[in-house]
Amino acid sequence: MIDQLIIGDKASFDDFAASVAARKIKMPKKKKIKETVPFSNMTYDFSAINGETYWEERELEYVFELTADTPEELEELKRKFSAWVASVQAQELHDPHIPDYHFIATYDDMDPDDDEGLDKCTLTVTFTAYPYMIADAPKVYEVDLPDTEQAALIKVLNESEHPVSLTVKNTTGITLKIGDSFTAALTAGSGTYDALKLPKGLTTVLLANNDSREGTVRLSFYEEVF
Repeated sequence: MIDQLIIGDKASFDDFAASVAARKIKMPKKKKIKETVPFSNMTYDFSAINGETYWEERELEYVFELTADTPEELEELKRKFSAWVASVQAQELHDPHIPDYHFIATYDDMDPDDDEGLDKCTLTVTFTAYPYMIADAPKVYEVDLPDTEQAALIKVLNESEHPVSLTVKNTTGITLKIGDSFTAALTAGSGTYDALKLPKGLTTVLLANNDSREGTVRLSFYEEVF
């Protein structure tokens, strides 16, 4: 099986005869927010002051190997491949070595090496990416609420490395309570709410029907991991 990257609707080998010869997936660096105290040896770290650690973009480095029958064909492949990777801007990058997850990546740099002959070359391409890998498929929880004042308490497992935004699709007005703290009243509809953060780990979610008709509530989210 050819080792290749898939970005958007194109694949490096299928479309440009560029196979992946090597890869280096780096961990993101922690965003450090520190303050020193004058006339003191003390330093205070506020990096996780609100309970969550934040991260810089991560670097993805891939070495691609291109081969062709003639030097002219090789130059044409290099030109098309280079134009393709250089156009990558905040797109899904799928690496077959990391099944079920993808990166959100942007082209950063490319270093060509033509020393392997007239019919073969390598190109080292660097991308910067969102610090977490994102699941290809969402986790989904669906609940039926018979009628007004009926409620359901469910357990939701978020195996992400941090809290993630919750998408809610409800056919009736509801009150939604996450854990013991956050409560929101939502009219019928659907949306992804940045304010509705699902904590890391196992959490209870209370769903109460505010209308006089039965309804269905669908909760979904994409897990994000290192």
